[in-house]
Amino acid sequence: MRTIHRLLLVFLLLGSATTQAADRALAFEARGADGGAIHFDPDHLERPAVLLFWATWCPYCKALMPYVQSVYDAAGRNALDVYAIDINDDGDPVAELKERHQTFTLVRDGDAIAAHYGIKGTPGLLLVDRKGEIVYRRVGGDEPAGVEVALRQHLGLPAAPRSGH
Repeated sequence: MRTIHRLLLVFLLLGSATTQAADRALAFEARGADGGAIHFDPDHLERPAVLLFWATWCPYCKALMPYVQSVYDAAGRNALDVYAIDINDDGDPVAELKERHQTFTLVRDGDAIAAHYGIKGTPGLLLVDRKGEIVYRRVGGDEPAGVEVALRQHLGLPAAPRSGH
């Protein structure tokens, strides 16, 4: 009987993980770095997209973002979009990205977007495939190098060369 309960638990856990991994991305409109409109429509994506929820004051974001930049550089601008969605912040995200040499598309004042996705803290990260499905979520506490490995695997990119970020 114990074996049956364990198997049932495994199937339930696998089922819930699969359901969570296959969530549909949500559309949003926001302001970009220059104040212009940014439209994210998961029903009409040209390429996969990383939605990175961050704040200028967040040390974990600062640690993760170079790894995301490495993935972005490896994929290329024609094969991946990265939206750096600034949340819970009163700093200067434009200056911060420039200082860090990060070339993501900045989305300003993304608190409503974060709430829409159920993101409660920073850094939050979702990978959305071309069909608009969320195929990867950074789980709280995932190490930056592990996030990079997962993103590269999902995007079919080669492993990163060994170097310090």
